[in-house]
Amino acid sequence: MKKFRREMKLIFQDSYASLNPRRTLGEILIRQFIQQGINRENSRDNTLELLRTVGLTPAENFFDRHPHELSGGQRQRVAVARAIGSHPKLIFADEPVSALDVSIRGQILNLMKKLQSDYQLTYVFITHDLGVVRSFCSRVAVMYLGRIVELASVDEIFSHPLHPYTKALLSATPMANPRKSRSREQMVLTGEVPSPIDIPAGCRFAQRCPFKQMDCLGREPELVELRKGHLAACYHPLG
Repeated sequence: MKKFRREMKLIFQDSYASLNPRRTLGEILIRQFIQQGINRENSRDNTLELLRTVGLTPAENFFDRHPHELSGGQRQRVAVARAIGSHPKLIFADEPVSALDVSIRGQILNLMKKLQSDYQLTYVFITHDLGVVRSFCSRVAVMYLGRIVELASVDEIFSHPLHPYTKALLSATPMANPRKSRSREQMVLTGEVPSPIDIPAGCRFAQRCPFKQMDCLGREPELVELRKGHLAACYHPLG
């Protein structure tokens, strides 16, 4: 089980809450190496190298600092360092940049991309920011009420959305060009999101879908391939 855990790590949204305020950065990061049976001297060297890898230099100056002494971006770099320390194969990143300023977001995303290449990482990147999705991800799973309703490559999702919910999300995304924004087809959803503890029968999105028909209210649609490599759970997908 320990070996399995080393292959999967997490990067949390709130880096301040995920770091022990009573411990220094060195104490936070060095524990994983000691748990792997590495002696303390080598563990310290590995920790300093981790700090350098994520851009916290000079590393010796950060080793004895506490989380409250860092900026939000620096704390998220520590969270990234903690995630890559055991050389995992898979990292779950839960809204890792949503709490950061726009300029800092770009730095953290660039760091994660570089580490992905250097360490051969796979990310499961959880976010509501479609701009980040388009620039960072290669494949997208759109979820509604805990279920995947569409799955495809980034290019497919943005150019040929099949599920009405995906279409609504894309139409609500801000655009830098006002002319394109005004000419874009808008899909405004009405109604409330159903309670996740009392999910209605049939399609979960049917109560808010402008294209719903009677068969949508009976049985929940399965996620099936409608285009090559493009899956959707919808009885009446958009063309």
